Amino acid sequence: LERHAGEEWSSAGPKSVAPYVPRASARVGALLHAARLSEEGVGYALGCGDGRVLHAAAAQHGCTCVGLDIDADCIAEASGRAAEQCLSSRCSFAASDLLAPTTGALRCGDLLDALAPAERGRRFPPPTAVLIFLTGHGLSRLAPLLHREWEAGPALRLLTCGEALDDVCGYEEGDLCGGGSEGAGAGGL
Repeated sequence: LERHAGEEWSSAGPKSVAPYVPRASARVGALLHAARLSEEGVGYALGCGDGRVLHAAAAQHGCTCVGLDIDADCIAEASGRAAEQCLSSRCSFAASDLLAPTTGALRCGDLLDALAPAERGRRFPPPTAVLIFLTGHGLSRLAPLLHREWEAGPALRLLTCGEALDDVCGYEEGDLCGGGSEGAGAGGL
């Protein structure tokens, strides 16, 4: 990680909200079930890493998937795996600064300057569910964006996956990071 610490588009770089850690595969099924994705659905993953969860979502549910991560190497790997699995028509991946979107940008799929320079100009379909794979610290840093998106329009399913309930931010009664089981809310797994 130290050799990548100065790289702008790296999970170890200055724009990263959390380091890349592969998600436990045992949780994927429960998370996708909670997301209620269907062929008409669009699932976003913030901090998508190597894209495995979205590959599973596209293959199992036939939905459209958009993966966003600060790490350009992870994005390249996720795109390559989607091509290998014949999922490129359902899965799009882009290097994105998750702290940079303006209010409503995530909700409408037009991330503008939040995307890496080579990705700018790309538009994505609006999400029906947003899956978030970050540490508790990363979720805390992302909480202002999530709060704005939550309040910006019609219902949007936000699902988090943390290693412990106290790592998960909830959105009940304005409590963005309540800690413990009270803060986990319906969105935490």
